[in-house]
Amino acid sequence: MNLKLTSISSLQLFQLMRFGTFILIGIIFTKTQLSTEAIGEYEQFLFLAGGVSFFWLNGLIRSLLSIANESREDHASPIFNAFLLISALSVLVIIALALGSRLFGEQLLGEATGPYLPLLLAYLFFSVPANLVEYFFLLKKQPGRILRYGVISFLLMLILVSLPPVIGFDIQWSLYGLLGVAVGRYGYLLVLLLRAGENRYSASFMQKHWQVALPLIFSALLSGSAQYVDGFIVTSYFDEATFAVFRYGARELPLVVLLANAFSNALLPEFSDKGRLVENLSRIKSESLRLSNVLFPLSAVMLLCSHALFPVVFNAGFAASATIFNVYILLTISRLLFPQTILIGLQKTRMIAWASAGELLLNVCLSLWFVQLWGIVGVAYATVVAYLFEKLFLAVVVKQSLNIGITKYQNCFRHLIYSLLLLALFIIVEFVMY
Repeated sequence: MNLKLTSISSLQLFQLMRFGTFILIGIIFTKTQLSTEAIGEYEQFLFLAGGVSFFWLNGLIRSLLSIANESREDHASPIFNAFLLISALSVLVIIALALGSRLFGEQLLGEATGPYLPLLLAYLFFSVPANLVEYFFLLKKQPGRILRYGVISFLLMLILVSLPPVIGFDIQWSLYGLLGVAVGRYGYLLVLLLRAGENRYSASFMQKHWQVALPLIFSALLSGSAQYVDGFIVTSYFDEATFAVFRYGARELPLVVLLANAFSNALLPEFSDKGRLVENLSRIKSESLRLSNVLFPLSAVMLLCSHALFPVVFNAGFAASATIFNVYILLTISRLLFPQTILIGLQKTRMIAWASAGELLLNVCLSLWFVQLWGIVGVAYATVVAYLFEKLFLAVVVKQSLNIGITKYQNCFRHLIYSLLLLALFIIVEFVMY
């Protein structure tokens, strides 16, 4: 069987390798002499590094992918200019964290991360811009190099981060390993930029990049804050034990999120050629159907297995988390709709920010209502409804502003059938079997 490596599949495999590496590192940690507190320090380190950068990095990368090819035609160096912008924002975040730690100390960073502040700041400086490497290869249409880079970099990460505890060193050496990998990736990016002659500053590119990215940054910030709003609502109505049950269940199926996001990002550069719009819409339709053929059945299997798995993977006290998890599996229905890909690709990003604001507002209102009807499960229901609203709203925007109907980029019949079957299975599992 001849499997062709494409930009989409290579980026999806890269994201799967990233996810798998972090999971494997976590498993290895639990098999060493590391205490739970030490593992918590590592997790909090990663949480803070991601928390202060995920939203603006996400927005800037998606903006870059949508404008890079046409900017190159204007003799700009898109990756180089994106590198400068991301580096500048990284420095601003580093300065803010350094000043904040002086003013607020452990209240800002947490007791566990405070001693590792210099490491955290150095890690942010090198790791955030280094995220451009895989997208450098994507824009150069070199899917094989994305895959090779992923294999080498994540294998190095696995060794350098997990080996210290295995041979008896403390968690600080694992953080040094993380930093070492980040420095290596950063240096590799600089080499790629120099070899490719990507060194031309463009003020006009910077302006356009920021203009397209700003609504996406705002959207990512709002979407990322939704989980914290949900958590706040749960803590307002229930005790700490119930909150823990909710948090352990309130997570999407990782494969769905990773593959859907990688698919969307990989397609963005193709929209720079307006003459290929029909072809790109057709590609979204065919590739999203292929994703649906895999991810809907996988979601169904997880629905059937979750109630048996949760008490085993965690403990009997978290058995109720399975119901929350099953509700979140229904997010597969909206995750596999891609109107946002068209809007970002065509640089119509303003309405995406409005859609995210509407999603957050609807989520809060429905959560406050549903929590009184169904308890913590109601908060999960509200998330599913709000996220579906956002995707349908964006589909209407695509139709009204671009005259592109949803049937041109989604196999609506197959998606509807899969969605109804998944919903029916959810009802059977939650209201008949359990």
